[in-house]
Amino acid sequence: MQERRQRNDLTISGMSTTSGGSYDYVTIDGMAKVTDSLDCLSLEVNGTLKMQGTLTAAERMTINGMGTIEGPVRSSRIRVDGMATLRGDVTGNEVEVNGRCKIEGRLEGERIQIDGSVTVRGNVECENFRANGNLNIEGLLNAEAVDIQLYTLSSVQEIGGERIDVRRTERGGFWKNIGFGGSPRLKAGIIEGDDVFLEDTEADTVRGARVFIGRGCKIRLVEYRETLDQDPEAKVASRRQI
Repeated sequence: MQERRQRNDLTISGMSTTSGGSYDYVTIDGMAKVTDSLDCLSLEVNGTLKMQGTLTAAERMTINGMGTIEGPVRSSRIRVDGMATLRGDVTGNEVEVNGRCKIEGRLEGERIQIDGSVTVRGNVECENFRANGNLNIEGLLNAEAVDIQLYTLSSVQEIGGERIDVRRTERGGFWKNIGFGGSPRLKAGIIEGDDVFLEDTEADTVRGARVFIGRGCKIRLVEYRETLDQDPEAKVASRRQI
C-alpha cells in the first residue's frame, strides 16, 4: 500500500495573498486572497477568502465566514455556515448549507441538505435532496428523493424524481424572526415523479403515477397514470389520466 506524501499545512491569520498550490490542511482565520488553484485535504474558512482557480479539497470544505471562489469546487464534504459565492460548478458527496450560498454553475452530489438560503443558476443533481430553507434553482432539480419543507417563497424551474414531497411548515425560530422571503410557497414550471405530494405549490404542469394535490396549490395541468387525489382547497385547472 502506497503511503500518502506529506504536504505542508497553510494557516492565514492576518491579511495575506498566496498563489495557491498543494497542501494538507488550509485554515483561513484572517483575510486571504488566493490567485490560483488550490489542492488540499481540507479547507476551513473562518475569516474571508477570495480565490481564483479551482478548489479541490479531498476530505472537506467548510466556510464559517465569507468565501468567494471563481473556479469549480470539488470536495467529499462541503458545508457552508457563513456566506459563500461559488462561480463555477460544485461537486461533493455531501453538501450542507446552513448559511447563504450562491452557485453560478451546476451543483452535484449524493446527499444535499439545505437549512439556509441557496441560489443555483444551473442544474442540481443528487440522490437525496432535502431543504428546510429558501431555494432559488434556475435549472432542473433531479433527485431520487426530493423533500422540501417550505418556510419562505422558493422557486425551482423544474423538478424530477422518483418521490417528490413538498409541504408547508409554519415559521418559527430563525425564519420567523427575520421575516425573510415572503409567504411559504413553491413556484415551479414542471414537476414530474412517480409519487408526488404537494402543498402550497404553484406549477404549470404536474405529472406522476400517484399524485396528491394538497392545500394551497394552484396547478394548470395535472397528468397522472394511476391515482389523483385533491384537497378541496387546491385549484387544478385541468387534469388528464395518461
